[in-house]
Amino acid sequence: MSTERRALIAKKACTRCSTQKRRCDKAIPDCGLCTRLRQTCKYELPRVSFSGPTPSPSPRPEIFLGSGAFTPSHLKDAIIQKLGPLTPEDTLSTYRRAIEPWFPIVSISRLRGRLPLTWDEAPLDVALLCLSIILLTTAPPSSLENDNDPSEFKSLYLYTKSSITSTEGLGINSFLIVQSRILVTLFEVAHGFYPAAYISIGATVRAADALKIHLGVDASPSRSLDDEAKREERVLTWSGILILDRYIAIESGPHPSLTRSQSQFLHDVLKPTLCPTHQQDQDRTSPLCRLSRLFEASSLLDKIHTTVNSPTAEHAFNMDEVILTVQTLINLQTILDEEIGDGIHLYAAGLGLCNTALILAFENGSKVPLIAGVTDNCNSIATTSLISILSTITSTVELFTLSTQSINFNFLPPFVTFLVYKAAAIVTERLLMDIDSNEGLKKLRILRNFLRIMGERWLGCERYLRLLNEDTTPRILKAIEQE
Repeated sequence: MSTERRALIAKKACTRCSTQKRRCDKAIPDCGLCTRLRQTCKYELPRVSFSGPTPSPSPRPEIFLGSGAFTPSHLKDAIIQKLGPLTPEDTLSTYRRAIEPWFPIVSISRLRGRLPLTWDEAPLDVALLCLSIILLTTAPPSSLENDNDPSEFKSLYLYTKSSITSTEGLGINSFLIVQSRILVTLFEVAHGFYPAAYISIGATVRAADALKIHLGVDASPSRSLDDEAKREERVLTWSGILILDRYIAIESGPHPSLTRSQSQFLHDVLKPTLCPTHQQDQDRTSPLCRLSRLFEASSLLDKIHTTVNSPTAEHAFNMDEVILTVQTLINLQTILDEEIGDGIHLYAAGLGLCNTALILAFENGSKVPLIAGVTDNCNSIATTSLISILSTITSTVELFTLSTQSINFNFLPPFVTFLVYKAAAIVTERLLMDIDSNEGLKKLRILRNFLRIMGERWLGCERYLRLLNEDTTPRILKAIEQE
C-alpha cells in the first residue's frame, strides 16, 4: 500500500471486516482486505452534530459505493453478484419460458450466441439484459410493501434502474441496453409504477434514437454482426418500443404517444422485416410473426387513440376514419383467431390490444353528440357493439374466476389488464346510470374478481381496483360483495 493511501485512515474497521471479525487496516476509501477480495468496502459514517438544541433526526441507512463502482467492469461485477447462483443458461431459459411467448423482442438464438458459459466472460450489456429479464419474471410479494423495509422484489427493481442509470452516466449504450430499458419499463407498466413508466418510455425512446445519432457509443457485440442480423435487432427493439409507447399512451389519457411523430419513418424501417410475415409460407407461431401481429394491433390502437382524442374539425371524416380502423381491427381479429386455433385467446397479446382498441372506439361512438345526417345511427350501432364486446370480454375471463381453468402466468401478457379494467370501468359507469343493473352487476363481479386473481402476478391490477373503487358508490360495492 502506498504512503499516500495510508495517509487516510478510518477510526473504525470497515463494515465487512467488523462483521466477519477480520483484521482491518482501516484504509480509506477501501481497506486492504476488501481490495484483495474485490469486495465493496463500506465505512459507517459519523453523525454530524449541528449547534443548537434541536435533536438530530433518526439516522437513515446510507448507500455506499466503492471507489471502483463507476467503472464498467465493477458495474458488471456488481450486476453478476446480484444475479446470484443463476447461470447464463438459466436466464435464457427464463426468458424463453416467461417473456418470449407474449413479448418476443429479444432473439433467442442471438442471445444464446452472446451468452458465455460463465458470467465472468459476459459483456456489461449482456449482464444488464439478463438482470432485466430476471426482474420482469420475478413474482411480487404476497404481502403489502413496507417503505422503510422494501422487499427483495422492490430492491431488485431499484437496483436494476440504478444500473441502467450508471451505464448512461458511463456513456455506454447498445441495443441490448435499450432492450433492458424496454423490459424495465414493461415491469413498471405491469406493476402500476406510475409516473415511473411514463418517464422511462421517454428515456428508452431517446436511448434508441442515440444509437442512430451517436454511433460511436454502441458498445454491443452486435456491432460485429452482419447487416441482416443488425436489421433484425433494430426491428425487434423498435417494435418493442412502439408497442409499449402506444400502450402507455392509452393508459395516460388523451396525450399522443411519444413516437407518433416518427411513426411513418419507423414503419418504413420495420416494413421490410415485418411485412413478409403475411406470406403463406411463414410459420405463424414464430416469434417474429407473433411480434408482427402485436405490432399491427398496437398501430391500430394508436390510430383509434389519435382519432378519438385528436379529431379533425370534419365530423364525417372522423367517423369514416374510425369505421375504417374498426373494420381493419375486426379483420385482424379474424386472422388472429385462425392463428390461435384451439389455443387460449386470453394469452394472445395482439388479440388483447385489438379488443382494447375496439372497446375504446365503441365507447367513444356511444357518446358522440347527435348531428343530423352525420351521426344518426352512430350511437345505437356503437352502443350495441359495446354491449357485445363487454359480454365477450366477461365470458373470456369468467372461466378463470370459476377455477375451471387455471392461469399460466408465464403466458399471461400484462397488456390484458387494462382491457379488463376498461371493461369494468364502463360496466360501472352504466350501473351508475341504472343501465343493465342485474346483468351489469354480474359482469362487474366477474371482471373485478379476475383483476384480483391477476394481481397475484401483475400489481398494476391492484391500482386498477383502487381506481374502480374510487368511481363506485358504496351501494354498488355492497351489491358486488353479495353473491
